[in-house]
Amino acid sequence: MEVLKEGLLKVDPGLLLWTIITFLVLLLILWKAAWKPIVEALDARAEKVRGDIESAEKNRLETERLLSQHRDMMGKSKEEAAQIIAEGRSDAEALKNGILEKANGEAKDVIERAKREISMAKDKALSELKSEVVALSTEIASKVIAKNLNPDDQKAFIEEALTKIRTVQ
Repeated sequence: MEVLKEGLLKVDPGLLLWTIITFLVLLLILWKAAWKPIVEALDARAEKVRGDIESAEKNRLETERLLSQHRDMMGKSKEEAAQIIAEGRSDAEALKNGILEKANGEAKDVIERAKREISMAKDKALSELKSEVVALSTEIASKVIAKNLNPDDQKAFIEEALTKIRTVQ
């Protein structure tokens, strides 16, 4: 108890009163000078954090919307790519069929032309054969007329002419 009467824990009523007055004055000064800026700074900080949270939420929603839009676009792109591939295959198949039809038509034309050329060559050969037969017949007739032959000579001439005709054929 001795310590309370003379040490740091000694209660002096005058000092206590001045300590309370000083504390109240300091509290008033702090209230007027520092409390409002601190509260305003804290309010501003809270408002900024709230705004940042709202902005982050808006950005998240926008990002989700853009992601969804991107997925839709990717889906459409895949569908378009598949459609382009299918059209390409269809066009290639049509082109192949067209080329085959054209080749078949050209082959038929070549065959028909060859047949016509063969027919024309055959007709020409027959015409030449007929001309040769006519020439030989004329030659035989002229020889028969020029000579007065006996029946054996005539038979020999005819046989010779027929042999020539057979060799020509």
